Amino acid sequence: MSILNEESKPAYNVPNLERGLMIIELLATCKGGLTLAEIIEKLAITKTSAFRIINTLIFKNYLQKNETTKKITLSRKMLTLGLSAMNEQSIAEVSIDIMRATRDELKESVMLGIILGDKGTILEQVASSYPVKLFVEQGTQFSLHSSVGGKSILAHLPENEMNAIVDQIEFTPFTENTLVSKEVFKEQLKQVKKIGYAVDNGEDIQGINCVGAPVFNEYGVPVAAIWITAPHGRLPSKDFDKKGEVIAKYAKEISLKLGFVG
Repeated sequence: MSILNEESKPAYNVPNLERGLMIIELLATCKGGLTLAEIIEKLAITKTSAFRIINTLIFKNYLQKNETTKKITLSRKMLTLGLSAMNEQSIAEVSIDIMRATRDELKESVMLGIILGDKGTILEQVASSYPVKLFVEQGTQFSLHSSVGGKSILAHLPENEMNAIVDQIEFTPFTENTLVSKEVFKEQLKQVKKIGYAVDNGEDIQGINCVGAPVFNEYGVPVAAIWITAPHGRLPSKDFDKKGEVIAKYAKEISLKLGFVG
């Protein structure tokens, strides 16, 4: 990390903004995070400035702090901004062959999605082998509380990040099966994390069921999810466990291609 010298500074620089960006860049290189004291030492900035800047970034959800270890790390909000800037197709390109393999084994449409803010977004899909199939345009948004994409990712986020996102969700009832209780939804997320996959039992669209699993990056952060979607007659609830294990297997393959080693 290099500090700008006087000659290289722009004519109208904002010192605290500059320091904030330096902190973000530093934390981006430290997988396990740093304490306030470590940040101050590495960047040679005053304790007062560092404290104010870091707390502002935490308040705005760009950074997060582990109250046990006192380590400060980048938040998922920073990740989603990065995904938007770098073109999400990089994840789609890594995933597409494995999505096709998933479709070939299970015969159903396979979707790939991410979370941006309090909504999900479809990045890619591979159509079912069956004549009757669900087609969704790339870029289509989906609700997090009624979708396996939302559940799969939320379940594996740090609790503080998960809570921050869940608190923004409007628990709109789309069908008679949609979860409308925040407390019940959080309990379901615990189960999703335990078994490694999520299900949508006609919660988003009546008669359409889905099973999905999270995709992790090299840091173990859930950056996406893949899932199959089908009419309930082809994907009955009695098959959720069997199909969930298959989806989790393919999701792990994508994770490994992204550098995940856990």
